[in-house]
Amino acid sequence: MSGKNAKDVSLLKRVSIYFTEDVLKKVVAPENPNNVEILSWDFGDASAKGDSYMSIVDRVTILSKIDGKIVETRIVVKSLPQNKARRITFRSVEFFDTEIIFYTEIAPRFEKYLKSKGKSDFLNIPRCLAYHHDKENDFLVLQDVGLLGYGPLCRQASLSYKQCKCVAESLARFHAISFGFKHENPEEYAKMADMLTETFYREDIYENWYNRFFDTVLTRIAKDALAKEYPGSKGEKVFNSYGPGALVRKSIELCHRKHEPTAVIGQGDAWAPNFLARENESGKIEALMLDFQLARSASPVIDLSFFIYACTDQRMRDKYYEKILDDYYNELVKSVKLLGVDPDVVYPRDVFQKEIKEQSVCGFTFALEAVPFTMMPPEEAFDLDQIKEDQVDISDVWTLPNIKSAENRRRHAEMILNAVDSGFI
Repeated sequence: MSGKNAKDVSLLKRVSIYFTEDVLKKVVAPENPNNVEILSWDFGDASAKGDSYMSIVDRVTILSKIDGKIVETRIVVKSLPQNKARRITFRSVEFFDTEIIFYTEIAPRFEKYLKSKGKSDFLNIPRCLAYHHDKENDFLVLQDVGLLGYGPLCRQASLSYKQCKCVAESLARFHAISFGFKHENPEEYAKMADMLTETFYREDIYENWYNRFFDTVLTRIAKDALAKEYPGSKGEKVFNSYGPGALVRKSIELCHRKHEPTAVIGQGDAWAPNFLARENESGKIEALMLDFQLARSASPVIDLSFFIYACTDQRMRDKYYEKILDDYYNELVKSVKLLGVDPDVVYPRDVFQKEIKEQSVCGFTFALEAVPFTMMPPEEAFDLDQIKEDQVDISDVWTLPNIKSAENRRRHAEMILNAVDSGFI
């Protein structure tokens, strides 16, 4: 990029008044920013339309000169929406606050712990390069892992078993960090857990923000899919027997067990758009985790069950469900052992199986929202910057229709039938 717009300051200010050329210099050369001359910056979208509602995500390319050499640096920048009505409607500040706390308070503690164990590669997330945090002009600058060969998983279709195994093992390694850290530093872990305020499943959030969307829009979609594809089924009868908010309130209770012995720092939103993958030289898929705006301290099963329901169809579950659970748990055992901790002490297999039965309802309930979004074509994604009022009900923005195709209705309905047959609801 060259010419008079090569250093368009308005692009930086669109992110935050604190996202300046000096910040770019520190990102390019953190050890010696004064030795950097910034030549240009260029902005592009880093996520698909509809994948990021709570924040703005930009991919930024920086051209600079260091010791006479031209250097290109690529970063990903997350920031608060400039549209204040959108911020308020989607509680962007609260979600963003959680992610900054994860990157600035929790991740550094994990990094220090893993370094002491010689296992720094366990923390499979982009590095945080810079940030600003005042709950008004916040931004995060993250490593662009596309340069390392990572790309998106499939967003709309059920993932393959190979992809599921990769993500399940990635989650297991991430959760293993908490088990190891907490075993050796229980008081420090408790402090970290208390830093995270539940952003999604809270009683006040349900009453004031989520109830109309869940009880009318999401419930309508689910009941329509059941009625059209599996009328009179046991699954339809059981699902329809739940009163307004019953499933959400169960999730609220489970998500507030932050100090239970089996609680870990969870990603919170473990579906396909929040994982990037690459295939290494041996043909194995490696996954990297994004987006910690819903991070919480709770059972690891909440992450795992949401991932399975949001990213697989019934054919995949029929064939591979138990295998995915085994892949997850076996990797967890392996990782915890590598951190010098006995898995039978921190998370024995029978406790894992008990929590699968008890807590998968939370992942299922969250998937009642996520799955209809996966079925929505990208061109139909909502333009949230059209919100003009100070605050609107999210059900007036996320105006999801009933699922149109029989194939997609069956996928949604079969998820409900599976949850009923499994005894999760």
